[in-house]
Amino acid sequence: MINRITDRFPEHQIVESEAENLYIIDHKKDDGGKVEIHSEPQISNAVQLYNPNKTPIYFDGFPDNAFQISPGAHLKQCECIVFPQTCMDDDWILVIETKYSANIETAFDEEIDYPNGMIDQVANTVAYLRDQNIIPKDKMVNALVSFPNLIDDFSAFFFSGTPSVEDVLIEHKIKIRASNVATIRNRRNIYIGELRQFGTKA
Repeated sequence: MINRITDRFPEHQIVESEAENLYIIDHKKDDGGKVEIHSEPQISNAVQLYNPNKTPIYFDGFPDNAFQISPGAHLKQCECIVFPQTCMDDDWILVIETKYSANIETAFDEEIDYPNGMIDQVANTVAYLRDQNIIPKDKMVNALVSFPNLIDDFSAFFFSGTPSVEDVLIEHKIKIRASNVATIRNRRNIYIGELRQFGTKA
């Protein structure tokens, strides 16, 4: 998979890591910067990937307007993709979409409609990467939709006015969850929505 990404999108800056804690931040909200991954907590709130077995991963933080769909028109994309460095057929793939809402009222304001927009960005990005033969057509993809600034659990609210988790799974082959955290078990398993401690590698 890494070869397909670098061949098709040579301008993307792929980051390798096997840190135990990973923090993904979209700096566009701060200063127009990039989507980045760090091994130490940052000043800004982040999506945290807990990686207790130090599974080596690749991270592609998508630059602005990364995917052109026609001259002058670009896909409304999500933030990034993360996947194990083994690049095996049965490895997990994770795409992440974030919105830095200041409070839960704004996050779920019906006029702003962040949840539906976030689901659309995830689905559109995965569909585009399938069309480009980056992700196999029948491959199940994990997706995390996140509000990093919100401390309280917002997962119960997220899908109340959107397609259900099951709808997204059936229509797009995407297992989507609303959370600010996920735990990498190994190259085959990733758990979204909770921090979990595991003892040994598998």
